[in-house]
Amino acid sequence: MVDMQKPRLSVGIISGGAVGTAVAERLAAAGHMIHGIVARSDRSQRRVQERLPGTRILSLEEAAQAALVIIAVPDTQLAEVIRQVAGITRDGQIVAHTSGAHGCEILQPITDTGAVPLALHPVMTFSGLAADNENLQGCAWGVTADSETGEVIAELLVSSMEGVPVRVPEENRPAYHAAIAHAANHVVTLLSSAQQMLDAALAEPGQAIALPTPESATLLRGIVPVAVDRALSQRMTGLTGPVARDDAQAVRRHIDALEELQSASPVANYTGAYISMAERTAQMLHAIEVERMLGELDQRLR
Repeated sequence: MVDMQKPRLSVGIISGGAVGTAVAERLAAAGHMIHGIVARSDRSQRRVQERLPGTRILSLEEAAQAALVIIAVPDTQLAEVIRQVAGITRDGQIVAHTSGAHGCEILQPITDTGAVPLALHPVMTFSGLAADNENLQGCAWGVTADSETGEVIAELLVSSMEGVPVRVPEENRPAYHAAIAHAANHVVTLLSSAQQMLDAALAEPGQAIALPTPESATLLRGIVPVAVDRALSQRMTGLTGPVARDDAQAVRRHIDALEELQSASPVANYTGAYISMAERTAQMLHAIEVERMLGELDQRLR
């Protein structure tokens, strides 16, 4: 097993993008030595120089010689970069990628060289700014390895970065990533849609809608984090509102009001967005009720 205590590992980071730079910062803070970073664009090089002063900008061939190699490129470039790295890696190295959708299978060309393959996906959204480093503290990581040794190394690496390792089966990586994207990406769409509705609702009759209005975000800034916290701790049992109360009349009033707003903005789809989410909410509540009833029936039959 690799000794992750002392000495620390030398690390080569392939990509000075938002993810690669933030991961490099966390590894450096953990005491690992940043061997260098592959940063090809001027923007990436500036980011590395500002946030990791003194770090060397290396070629891919140089970075891939470190004890630990982190491949943090977009998924569209991953297979080609892996092919290039596989021509350099050797037995005993550790090579990890940060893709959410892929596990260790895509690293097979590198595994064939004797290196230990790891999939280490930080479950976080990245802006390319210094705040990314802070956001990674305490962040969960989707971890996949192809051996017990790899699992130990992955957990030690993530823990050293103050992250929380969560094991994801190789064959379930795409579904795992779909769920993460469904939550993190679609919540942006949902909240943007709600703010558009509020922009229209806050406008005076006959007044042109000024987009966006800051008041819309102000109205949601308090309630949304509380709702998210309840959802993460209680799931659907934390739901409030008219659908949870089975208040069909209130839902009908909402739809009528949104249809009226929508008439002033033909390109808007307020009612479609609302109805879609209301129907999905009702379906999930119904499924919970059916499951509860089946559970009670099962207990009676025993």
